Amino acid sequence: MNKLLYNPLVTVIIPTYNSSDYISETIKSVLNQTYKNFELIIIDDGSTDKTVNILQDFANKDKRINYYQISHSGRPAIPFNYGLKIAKGKYVAFLGSDDIWEKEKLVEQVHYFEKHPKDVLVYSMSVTFGDVNIFSTMFEVLPLPFRAAKTRQDLIKIGNTLPASSVLARLDIIKKVGYHDNDPELKLEDYHLWLKMTEFGTMGFIPRIHVYYRVHKNQFSGGWEIRRERIKYLAKITGLPIPDYKEIRNSGLLFLLVRNLIHYLTFIFVYTAQLLFRIFRR
Repeated sequence: MNKLLYNPLVTVIIPTYNSSDYISETIKSVLNQTYKNFELIIIDDGSTDKTVNILQDFANKDKRINYYQISHSGRPAIPFNYGLKIAKGKYVAFLGSDDIWEKEKLVEQVHYFEKHPKDVLVYSMSVTFGDVNIFSTMFEVLPLPFRAAKTRQDLIKIGNTLPASSVLARLDIIKKVGYHDNDPELKLEDYHLWLKMTEFGTMGFIPRIHVYYRVHKNQFSGGWEIRRERIKYLAKITGLPIPDYKEIRNSGLLFLLVRNLIHYLTFIFVYTAQLLFRIFRR
């Protein structure tokens, strides 16, 4: 594990819009990766705050960073596809403009991928932080290891257990399936992409916390009913028997506390295990 036999180029894509409060911390989490052979492509979706000034400053200091400005679309698929079509890497990593990577995220995923070349993507776990606590409905570890999807059938039966910011994917497969769907009604571009990609292979899962998913007041939140409608629409356009969306965390305070305790204990166990793994690995 200390030394990779292969060192493929990884393309990291960050779409951003009015992210001046958080984008610096997100970019630094990429630059601080122990894996260094990457290019960072940032697509600004028509920001009106100081985001572009921050991107320019980073690009001036590190030649691996390139940023592009497009007209505001308000749809994540547009900037993602822009970045994917100019990506040069063998693998592509997606990162939200307010999320943070753990420093060994890329090196551990690339090492996994080079041992499992038939997988179409590999992903890890995320934990929420920011405007959230253990009593919040937004607190979660995703996925709980025993619910991690690894096949297309899992994605249909269990649902989308993949934190998008944790995914490292094969660019050739993304191109083969036609990138993200630009349907403005879809709103579940990432889920749809995983479904398309898993027609060509399985997914790898690393049970480690690689992503810190930021919860804050400026995030878009459609509510559980809107999420249910989006799942129904995805099932309709794909023709797949995707079950109705069920949100159990709003089933009462006791249910919420039990649920959140399970997620918190999972985080403690997984985080401790990965620290011990890295200590003994050395």
